[in-house]
Amino acid sequence: MEICIDTILEEIKNGESQRTQNSLDHLNQILETYHESGKRDFSVTTIGRISSENGGVGYQAIRATRNIYFRQLIEAWAAKANTTTKKPLADKSRSRHVPKDFELLERIADPALRAVFGQIIAERNRYRQEVNILKQHTNIIIDRRPYKPSPYFQNTHTELTSSLNVSLTTSELKALNFAATDECLEQNNWQVTQAGQVKDIKYMTEIFPRGFMTALKKILCKLNM
Repeated sequence: MEICIDTILEEIKNGESQRTQNSLDHLNQILETYHESGKRDFSVTTIGRISSENGGVGYQAIRATRNIYFRQLIEAWAAKANTTTKKPLADKSRSRHVPKDFELLERIADPALRAVFGQIIAERNRYRQEVNILKQHTNIIIDRRPYKPSPYFQNTHTELTSSLNVSLTTSELKALNFAATDECLEQNNWQVTQAGQVKDIKYMTEIFPRGFMTALKKILCKLNM
């Protein structure tokens, strides 16, 4: 049974944000080229490095717990290559503990079935995690009031920005710049509203309040001058 990557990709992309779908398409192109090269190391470490080198999502984004869709796609390509996402070991005597679910997967000889059941297990784990998160947030308040800038900040905007005079180390400035990038948003599955608010894409919970991202970019613009 031949594994249809296109079908699996469309299923993985279903319900995800446009940014995530674009990242999945890019990663799929990278994996296709990698597969055609004949290489068989589909570990997250290796694919993350290759993806980053080709302008795709990096290792941190792929291994992030909430970004399971990236790993599902890699697992599908690994199954197509008749291998797994485990890092090949030079010394076969070395072994590490493998979760019971994946011990069962390794017993499935058919790579297509292995990919399908791997996806089912991954989805189950994702839903279980989402349920646990929802249990921790039983009271969710949704603020639907239209955004209205505070008159105080309107009046003091120029004064606050013009008086900005700070000295940052290279690492501090680099960290602030990274916080305003699409890569940072992608790794954490965040999105920015028109009001500069940072929200979690899945649950639409507020990560940073309104004005955070717009203020950060204005400060960075001044610091990078």
